[in-house]
Amino acid sequence: MLMRFTCHVAGCLALAALLVAVAGCPKKKAAETDAGFPADTAKAAKSEAEPTAAVEAKLAQADLLDGKADKIVTRCASCALRMNGTSDHTLKVLDYTLYFCTERGAKTFAEDTTKAVLALEIPEG
Repeated sequence: MLMRFTCHVAGCLALAALLVAVAGCPKKKAAETDAGFPADTAKAAKSEAEPTAAVEAKLAQADLLDGKADKIVTRCASCALRMNGTSDHTLKVLDYTLYFCTERGAKTFAEDTTKAVLALEIPEG
């Protein structure tokens, strides 16, 4: 009888342990923003949007160097926007097409376009 009771208690304890393992402890709900998204997701979206806006603003400035706002940057970004690139060596960044003097320049620029665009210094005229 004692052995049957011990087996029953051991079985109940094993079942309880299994339920706790499967169900887990209740976790606190992630803090939510006003939009209803978890706060960490909202921060990530904001941090991704900020560089994109800055890149787009820098590309818009570079686009105007040829006197036209046509989303084609004709000056070679590898040459600090001081020489004209060609349509033979291009790179798409957001909605802009960038011309480069060489294929190597385009490939180097493409390795980290966000960093490369943000590092551009826009020459006067």
